[in-house]
Amino acid sequence: RHSATVDQVLDEYKRTVDAGAGGAMISCVIGGKLSEGVNFSDRYARTVVVVGVPFPNSRDQILQEKLKRISEGAAISQSDAYETLCMKAVNQSIGRAIRHKNDYACIVLLDTRYQKSSLVAKLPGWIRSRLAAASPFPAAFKALGSFFR
Repeated sequence: RHSATVDQVLDEYKRTVDAGAGGAMISCVIGGKLSEGVNFSDRYARTVVVVGVPFPNSRDQILQEKLKRISEGAAISQSDAYETLCMKAVNQSIGRAIRHKNDYACIVLLDTRYQKSSLVAKLPGWIRSRLAAASPFPAAFKALGSFFR
């Protein structure tokens, strides 16, 4: 039943975009059904806004054990493994909007923590090479507008 509801939401969203009614917006949660495994190629996602940095709950016992195993089996620290898990989810979500070489979308990472070098390093190279910090809001809004011109 739940997946039927998701399918209905997606169908309505795509119908609205296809109708050219001036735009449409859909909100998703990183790690949720619409952030992974759904194709929002071409006109179905021209802007992706990631609000916050989706770090998993660091007090979760299962996560702690997973990080411990990862750091023991590889030459990375638990904190680096923790950031990697987080940024893997961000990258997968961003990837829902850009599906082929001629596709495009404006990616907005709406949290100053995305300026941290260790997080930037975990973004794909094609995003890192185009990354620009825009602050305050009017400058960011202007940059967003110029992306589509």
